[in-house]
Amino acid sequence: MRLAQATPLNSEETTTLEVTKIDLPTPPEETIGEQNFLHYVLDKLRQAFVELADEAINKIPDLVVAIVLLMIGFIFAKVIRSVLATVFKRINLDGLLEKVGLTEIFAKMGIKSGPSSFIPKLVYWLIVFLSIRMAADSAGIEDISNVIDQIMAFLPKVLTAAIITLVGFIVADIVRNAVQQSLESLGIEYGSTVAKILFSFLFIIVLTVALSQLGIETELLNSSVKIILSGLAAALALALGLGLKTLAGHIVAGVYARDLYDIGTELHYDGDPAKVAGIGPVTTKLTRNDGSFIIIPNSVLVNEIIRGRREN
Repeated sequence: MRLAQATPLNSEETTTLEVTKIDLPTPPEETIGEQNFLHYVLDKLRQAFVELADEAINKIPDLVVAIVLLMIGFIFAKVIRSVLATVFKRINLDGLLEKVGLTEIFAKMGIKSGPSSFIPKLVYWLIVFLSIRMAADSAGIEDISNVIDQIMAFLPKVLTAAIITLVGFIVADIVRNAVQQSLESLGIEYGSTVAKILFSFLFIIVLTVALSQLGIETELLNSSVKIILSGLAAALALALGLGLKTLAGHIVAGVYARDLYDIGTELHYDGDPAKVAGIGPVTTKLTRNDGSFIIIPNSVLVNEIIRGRREN
């Protein structure tokens, strides 16, 4: 930058003006740009902190109310939990449920604590969730409120699924015990194994229904159960078909034997004389002259050569 300096002359002389140029240093353009950018950044930070402080000051009353609501909710939840635990203990809820067999069923389902313990805990957490939702609404925190609303909306489905599971477990357990006792009374050694397999399939069906109430896709599980049941049915049919082949032959032979032999018909079996005492569905009873008797399959009377004579 240059400045002009004027030099005055005598008045008598011709007036002239001499300009002298003086050079002054000027800051570089890069330095000016950096200073402007720094001022801009500092100004933005100042504005952000001011807005944050204003918002925090405006939110303080809401936060105080939310904290108070949260504390009241926790205290109320603890009081209700203690009251319920005391009442259930005095009325001996566990003992009453044990008499009707529910305690044993809960134990089989993996619920180790008694109803007098987990029901107060369940109520406690429900009150806590409601308190958190009220506090979040008071503080204007919509995300927390939305999450708790979704949880609370899901609870009826959970309750329905739990009831279905409990009732289904009870029914499956009753069926298992009935089948096991029936098979054991018939002298079948593997009755307990058959009863457990039946219980497992019944409980899988109940579990499928319960999961569908929760909105969980059970198509794959249903398909797997159908395939397993179809395979077991085919294996059972094949086993029965092969195992009952001889038995079916005896039954059919009994139909023909009743037409061929009347009660009291004399015949020779194993070289000894005997009489037909009765023809059953599968076997025939023969009595000997000495009063003893023998039981032979019906197919023997039809497939083998039997010498006999009917009573007149």
